[in-house]
Amino acid sequence: MKISLKDETYKQELHTLLKFSSLISSSLKIEHVLNIAMEWAEEFIGAEASTIYELDVDADELFVRIARGEKKEPVKSLKLKKGEGIAGRVAQTGKSMVVNDVLNEPRFSDKFDKVTGFNTKSMICVPLMVRDRCVGAIQVLNKKGPDPFSLADLELLTSMAHQIAITMENANLYSRLEEKFQITENELKATQEKFIRTERLAAVGNLVNGISHEIRNPIMTIGGFAYRIKEALDKESRLCRYADIILSETDRLDRLVRQIHEFVNIQSSDMELSSLGPVAQKVLEIYQPLAERSRVEIRAAIDPDMPQIKMDSSQIFTALSNVVENAFESISNEGCLELDIRHTDGFIHLVLRDTGSGIDNKQLDSIYDPFFSLKPRGVGLGLTVAHQIIMNHHGEIEIHSEKDKGTTVDILLPVEN
Repeated sequence: MKISLKDETYKQELHTLLKFSSLISSSLKIEHVLNIAMEWAEEFIGAEASTIYELDVDADELFVRIARGEKKEPVKSLKLKKGEGIAGRVAQTGKSMVVNDVLNEPRFSDKFDKVTGFNTKSMICVPLMVRDRCVGAIQVLNKKGPDPFSLADLELLTSMAHQIAITMENANLYSRLEEKFQITENELKATQEKFIRTERLAAVGNLVNGISHEIRNPIMTIGGFAYRIKEALDKESRLCRYADIILSETDRLDRLVRQIHEFVNIQSSDMELSSLGPVAQKVLEIYQPLAERSRVEIRAAIDPDMPQIKMDSSQIFTALSNVVENAFESISNEGCLELDIRHTDGFIHLVLRDTGSGIDNKQLDSIYDPFFSLKPRGVGLGLTVAHQIIMNHHGEIEIHSEKDKGTTVDILLPVEN
């Protein structure tokens, strides 16, 4: 049986489309896939170059997704308005165009030829359609040999265009999902870290609260007897100085127990509508004498028109006091403390900046942990308490710091919670 040239051509087309379909679904590396696909299209159709355009819906213009051929590099930066040139016209109408002599086609634009030096003579341009919606265009340029582009060439490119359009749409969808998943994953991780920290703080608080009941009575007993011993001794004796050390240390332990009780008590809050501004002003007034003694300049910018929020004023006062105290302790000699509070995007945004010694990056992850302290003396519950209070108010607290360059504390409190 003799096989006709038409049958042989049909088999080649079928083989090309089958290979093309297999390639298109083989990888999510869209640029690589499209480049090879267009290489096959050029080879089978007999074209010198090819271009795949994608439609930017927001800008209503076509940009080059893939360019192949001798002058491909300059093409990648060029764009076409929808309706401009043959590709723009095809994207606008959703109808293919076969042009075997571009000089006789009024819609042809020589913009690309002027930039690249390429000499376009003929082309086929086919729309990339997904569910009756144009997402771009695909074109092959300059038929090799004496024959013009044929109907068979158009049919083959149309078949390829259908699969390319779906592939591009899937790749864009995958990219959006990947980006959204990355955001969701980061949010989930941050939420998990907050939950773990809150649970850990509550567990530590309950444990220490139970122990503190057993500690407080012996402390009071030791302190009481040390005071009696001191009263009975010569004020200049060595034993009297020892008694002073005992009293000092028992007082420190008593303060620790009281702070632990405070920490346990802030696990719950008594919320009512109130203004943050007066609370912040009160904190600054209390620390103003210390600022003057330490030669620290306080700069405050508090929005007077902030809305009221649901908050436990005494807890917020404690949180701000702890944060401000930390700032003062980090400034060794002279410096500046800035407090900025304003209403933005449904939140009260409080920013506290200091010019203190800062915190090493390796220690930033531990600053909210109970009993973690960078000070030679101190319990290490100040930021732990502040963090818990902000969490009670459904807010956010973040600390950004750099060693020897100061610290910034960002606090967000929701206007409605």
